[in-house]
Amino acid sequence: MAASASLLGQDQKPQFRASTELVLVDAQVVARDGAPIAGLKADQFEVFIDGRKRPIVSAEFVRGSVAANTSRDRSGAAGQGGAEGRTILLAVDENSFPVSGQEAAREAVTRVVDRVAPADYLGMVTFPGRTEIAPTLDRKPIRDAIPRIIGARVEISSSQYNISATEAMMLRSKDSVATKEITDRECASRAVALDNQCPRQVIQDGQRIADSLEQQGLISIAGLQRIIAGLAQVPGRKTLMVISAGLPTTNRPGGRPNLDAETTTIARQAASANVSLYVFYMNVHFIRAFSAAYGKRNYSLFEDITTFGLGLEKFADSAGGAFFQVEVDSDPFVDRALRETSAAYLLAVQPEASDRDGKEHFIRVTVKARNSTIRFRRVLTIPR
Repeated sequence: MAASASLLGQDQKPQFRASTELVLVDAQVVARDGAPIAGLKADQFEVFIDGRKRPIVSAEFVRGSVAANTSRDRSGAAGQGGAEGRTILLAVDENSFPVSGQEAAREAVTRVVDRVAPADYLGMVTFPGRTEIAPTLDRKPIRDAIPRIIGARVEISSSQYNISATEAMMLRSKDSVATKEITDRECASRAVALDNQCPRQVIQDGQRIADSLEQQGLISIAGLQRIIAGLAQVPGRKTLMVISAGLPTTNRPGGRPNLDAETTTIARQAASANVSLYVFYMNVHFIRAFSAAYGKRNYSLFEDITTFGLGLEKFADSAGGAFFQVEVDSDPFVDRALRETSAAYLLAVQPEASDRDGKEHFIRVTVKARNSTIRFRRVLTIPR
């Protein structure tokens, strides 16, 4: 009996199943025309977490929506994206569009509605918050809402001087060379009696305009934050298409408005909400500059175009998204965005124990595929 017990103990040693939870990182790999590149293997990708390379266990090519699961065990159990298609939300920044540019916003939305796949869930939000249509297969509510999209931007200041947005920011940053050029130009034709007052008034008006632009940008950012917070409650991978006439910001040291911190925060929120970002910058500034509503001469029109696009471009770049500047026809950009979002790779990555701290980590994904572009969210939070 003792011998049998001894043998039995040797044959039935306790067995422990070991498993390692993996983090799922999704990335879009597209060709020059925006078409997803299929057939890539795990060894063609590299993933870095806070600059340190992590092993990739598998790479799965997934069409349509991607599952909301953020981890799985080594057995490969993971939820798959449903066959019903993508979840796409259009976000129209009405506050950025002047009345003369509202048709451009309506046209861009119409193009997306016309081209989106029947199986995709499409919604639309205008902000600060006049229209909210949850993602649905029914296109009629969005088509009915398109005529209600308006240009709500209030023209900057009632200044009697010809001060553009770019020049206002220069005056606000106290650029001595630019300040002298602008005041000399605006005060050259003024009466001698006003000579002493004119330069001071130009500077004050410029500062008021810059403050107004900063307020406009902060309102837009608050609207985007609310939209992304709502998308965070929707399971799975989502695509957010932002349609805007600009987010005014400057890259001058000490200049205002400078919205770098705010755009970076939104980008992190988008990553945490599993949102892929596409930004359509509608260049309506030529139309605005020559409209009766503007009524002034713009001496820095091309600089203004850059100024209003800079904030949006930084926003898209921080979120690992795409930025498109639309001059006339939005069709090519809409088509590309819809092609790019039609498929993605789901990379199962093995993190280190130190990565599992519930904090944000910066990630970088590279791919060995010729003539390709890879898009991925730059921030990842790994649960404890």
